[in-house]
Amino acid sequence: MLLWRLIGRNNIFMSDGETWKRHSRIMHEALRQTVPMGRFVSLVQTTFNIIGDGGRVCWSELSHRYTLDAVATTVMGYDFEALAKPEGSFVQKYHKVMAAIASPAYVAFPSLERWLPRRAVRAMVDDFIGDFCTILDEKRRNPGNDVITYMFQEPEMTQDDFRDNTIVLFIGGHDTTAGALSSAVYFLARYPDLQEKVREEILAVLGNEEPRIAHFANTPYLNAVIRESMRYNTPTNVTVPRISDLPLPVGDIVIPPNTPIALNMAAAHHNEEVWRNPSAFDPERFLRNAKDDANNWVSFGVGPRRCPARNFSLYEQRVLISMLLREYRCTLPKDSIHRDHLKNGFSAFALSLPEGVDIDFARVAPSMTP
Repeated sequence: MLLWRLIGRNNIFMSDGETWKRHSRIMHEALRQTVPMGRFVSLVQTTFNIIGDGGRVCWSELSHRYTLDAVATTVMGYDFEALAKPEGSFVQKYHKVMAAIASPAYVAFPSLERWLPRRAVRAMVDDFIGDFCTILDEKRRNPGNDVITYMFQEPEMTQDDFRDNTIVLFIGGHDTTAGALSSAVYFLARYPDLQEKVREEILAVLGNEEPRIAHFANTPYLNAVIRESMRYNTPTNVTVPRISDLPLPVGDIVIPPNTPIALNMAAAHHNEEVWRNPSAFDPERFLRNAKDDANNWVSFGVGPRRCPARNFSLYEQRVLISMLLREYRCTLPKDSIHRDHLKNGFSAFALSLPEGVDIDFARVAPSMTP
C-alpha cells in the first residue's frame, strides 16, 4: 500500500530488533519531556472561541482540528492553524493524500499498485513527504520545546529516522485521539446524568484553575469515562501485523511461522468472557473492578510495543473534556443520526472515527462554577 511509502519503515512502528529498541528509547524520552499541558489549554481556549456562546457544532470535525493542531505544535513545533484556518493548504493537502491512499480497491488489493500504478498519487505522497522534510530543516535551524527538537539531540538518528518518525506520529497521533474525543463527548451528551457527575467532579477538583497533571490523579470518574469510551469504540481496531519466526501456540491453536498476526482490540474489548455486559456503556466498571478491567483494556495495544504516546493522548483528552464541561453543557440533538447508537465513518485503515457527530452546546450557568 502507498501508506507504507508515506510513513516509511524507519520508525518506531515498523522497525524491529535493535533498531526498534533505539527508536523506542528515543521516542519515549522525547515524549516524556514534552507533555505540553499549557499548549493543550491554549488550544482548548481557541476551540471555545469557535463554539462561542453555544449552538450546534459538528463536534467530530472540530475535535479533528483540535488534535491536528495539538500534534503539529507539540511534536513538530509547527502551527498548521487547523482550528483557525481549516481550509489551510497543508490541512487540505493532508486530507487529499490520505483519501487517495485509502482508495478501497487499492487497500483491499494492494498488488494493484504494481499492476495499475497510480503515478499521480505517488507524486502527491512524495510532495507531502517533502513538506515534512522542509519542516525538519526549519526545526534544525530553530529548535524549540517539541519532540523533534529532542530527537535531534540523538546522534544515532538518521535523516530517514527523523522523517519517518515525525510523519507516523503526526498521522497516528491525531486521528485516533480525535476519534476518542468524538466518542467521549457523544456519550456525555447522550447521558446527561453521567455528564453532571463528571462536571461535579471537575468543579470540585479543578475549580477555576488551569488544568495540571496533578489534578487528574483525583478525577476517577473522568478517567473512567475516557477509558470506557475507548473500550466501547476503540479508536484503533487492530494492531500493526507482526510475524513470528517460530510456530506460535495460542490456546489449542498453533500458528505457523511467517504468518501475519494482528490483535483485534475491538473484539478483545467486547469479549463477553472478559467483560460483563460489554455492549453497555458503563464507565463505573473501571471503578468497581479497576485492577481487572485495567489489565484487559488494550486501547493502546499491549506489551512493550504499546503506543508510546498514550499518556500524551490521555492528557490531551482530559484537558479538553474537563475544560469543556466546566464551560458548556452538551446535548445530543433529537434528530441526530447517532441517536440510538454511535456510528463510525468508513476507514480503510481500521480506525473507529465517528462521523457527523453534531452536539448542541450551551453555556453553563454562572452559579454552577465556583
